[in-house]
Amino acid sequence: MTGAVVLDIEGTVSPLSAVHDVLFPYARDRIESWVRQDRPGTREVVAGVRGLLGDGSDLDDVVRTLLDWHDQNAKHSPLKTLHGLIWEQGFLAGELSGVFYADVPPALAEWHRLGTPCWIYSSGSELAQRLWFSRSEQGNLLGYLTGHFDTVTGGPKREPASYRRIAQAIGAADRDILFLSDSRAELDAARTAGWQAVGVRRPGCETDFGTHRVVDDLAGFGARTEVA
Repeated sequence: MTGAVVLDIEGTVSPLSAVHDVLFPYARDRIESWVRQDRPGTREVVAGVRGLLGDGSDLDDVVRTLLDWHDQNAKHSPLKTLHGLIWEQGFLAGELSGVFYADVPPALAEWHRLGTPCWIYSSGSELAQRLWFSRSEQGNLLGYLTGHFDTVTGGPKREPASYRRIAQAIGAADRDILFLSDSRAELDAARTAGWQAVGVRRPGCETDFGTHRVVDDLAGFGARTEVA
């Protein structure tokens, strides 16, 4: 039985292209200027990068590292934090908006109607997640969500310990949590932690989901959906 739903974003509720073709280029164009202009929040980002590189790293090293991480789609927390800060400006200025598959808003509304807590677990920062859902092309979807986890608050998405940590945080038994993602490695980690794990295959998805159950949209899931 499902007592809580946890959703991935990229490739699951939102098209990969919305992130890789819009958000990522927007952020990359601004990474260096944000760091060098010492905008609010960037001192913590710089400190985080230096903590990983070594205290002797100068600002040029930090900028170069952030750009390298960005180009490699690395999941390091300082980069994700900086992305969120940059994207916040873009969303507030009306230059960016969240994009979702058509089945997502109705599914979120149905879970909300049934009283099923719905959480987001993404490598993107919690700030970026809230902006994505609150300023979307389909309107403000944030009210359908109970809360958010990123790699700072939840942990690495391919480690079972992260899912156990999240289950404890949301106060649900592992076996009662439904996780939806387009990543087999994430689904494997969730299932190892005792969660119910279902793959979501969107157009263009080439993931080998192995023995995981797979759906192509979110229609039909409800508070008492049995998937195990």
